[in-house]
Amino acid sequence: MFETYEAARLPALPSFERDTTRWAFIAQADNREWFYVTHQYLQDGDPECVCSQQFMIPDVIGLMSLVQSSTNSAFVSEVQLVSPGWLNASARWRMEPLNRLIAVPCEEGRRYTYEVAGGAIYSPQFEDTGGVGGTTIWSVAKGGVPNEPTS
Repeated sequence: MFETYEAARLPALPSFERDTTRWAFIAQADNREWFYVTHQYLQDGDPECVCSQQFMIPDVIGLMSLVQSSTNSAFVSEVQLVSPGWLNASARWRMEPLNRLIAVPCEEGRRYTYEVAGGAIYSPQFEDTGGVGGTTIWSVAKGGVPNEPTS
């Protein structure tokens, strides 16, 4: 979850949509993983005019909602996992391209395992992910472009 502070609110610009609010900074409320997502869209449907917008999404539900809303003219083009040191087994936060998102059934419903570029697998629930079964709910196609979600 992200938090905003009134002191960080920026004045509106005439070129921005009226229903948006601009912030100088945001804060993360939890010491948890999140996603930095590039969403591309074709301006006026023109394939020669591709625009990009980045989203900071705090959870898998939000990520999958954006992915599943993709069309031929508006789509997720890249997902990066932003992970704290406790998840990526290091002393610092990392931002890495996400290759695969795996849903793992558990007593609480679902947990998630992340495979990032380079082959590392991060799983907050299991020490050994080698024996953990699950379903790939999102993966990157060859060339770095996301596939449609699979079940």
